[in-house]
Amino acid sequence: MKYFKQIDGLRAIAIIGVMIAHWYQSSINIAIIKNIPYGTGVTLFFVLSGFLITSIIIDFKEKNILANKSQFSSIKSFYIRRSLRIFPIYYLTLIFLLIIGFANTKELFPWLSTFTTNVYMTINSKYIGSYNHFWSLAVEEQFYLLWIFIVVFTPTKHIKKAIIMLIVLSVIFLVYFMLYTKYWLANSLVICQMHSLGAGALIAYYLKYKNEFFENLSLPWIKRVTLILVIIFFFLFVLRRPYSLFEIVSRFKDPAITVIYFLVVLIAVKDGFNGIIKFILENKIMVYIGKISYGLYVYHLFMGPLYFNFLNRYIHFQFSAFGYFIVFFIINMLIASLSWYLIERPAIGLKKYFKY
Repeated sequence: MKYFKQIDGLRAIAIIGVMIAHWYQSSINIAIIKNIPYGTGVTLFFVLSGFLITSIIIDFKEKNILANKSQFSSIKSFYIRRSLRIFPIYYLTLIFLLIIGFANTKELFPWLSTFTTNVYMTINSKYIGSYNHFWSLAVEEQFYLLWIFIVVFTPTKHIKKAIIMLIVLSVIFLVYFMLYTKYWLANSLVICQMHSLGAGALIAYYLKYKNEFFENLSLPWIKRVTLILVIIFFFLFVLRRPYSLFEIVSRFKDPAITVIYFLVVLIAVKDGFNGIIKFILENKIMVYIGKISYGLYVYHLFMGPLYFNFLNRYIHFQFSAFGYFIVFFIINMLIASLSWYLIERPAIGLKKYFKY
């Protein structure tokens, strides 16, 4: 599959946004800056996943059709390759935290070990401490499990219809759960995130099957539309005016920004960012952060307990909220870098034995 050099930069922006949301956002005093939706970096991850995973599946599906080969060998390889990417540091982290008796690990272990914490959070309508962020990993795994069969066994001429149908169903389910039920964390269910995953899948579909149309899309117009939508989003969700609308509108911040992220990923896939944005997305530091973003995401909510319950015994410093953000960021970078070189990259290297 082709490497899209601006995608890693988008991953970096997504993970930095999530870390700001969890470590620092509540301490920001300037309202406009505080209201920026940093946590929707997760939504950006979903759009990127929808694009990349669908591209992989479509590629091997079409090659197998041309070669008149069964799809099942490729499906098996897909699951093994995804497992090699996701499982090693995830389960090592869980086992380590279970051994040391960390917080609610034992209570949640059946849900954590089966990637179903999103279901637990929905049913119980409560957050789960340092494991809160694992809901999105559950969504990703459930998406991988089901999406490959939908794309592989849906006739090519109906794939776009399937994607659009799931996007529409996702929004309907989200509206229903948010407005008409008590399950206020139901947005963590995979069906309620298919609008984001489906948005990325739609880009993959047009890139593969409607390439001439895709290539002829006007970048200047896409950028203008993106800018207009960003301005509208800014007034609705950052300035939060008019206030009479905000209580209802605020519940659908992620679906709203999905449209923007869809366009942003579309521009990146077309290698369309230039100037300062291109520099940010393609510089080596951002590309590296994007490369290790999975580790950064897995570990980041454990930085507070690690620092205050362990490191602070030996290093006695008092920081401002921003100071703690920098400390957590540095520690997380060090741990994720070690994780990348010692665990993740060697595991990824095993993918060569499981080709599509």
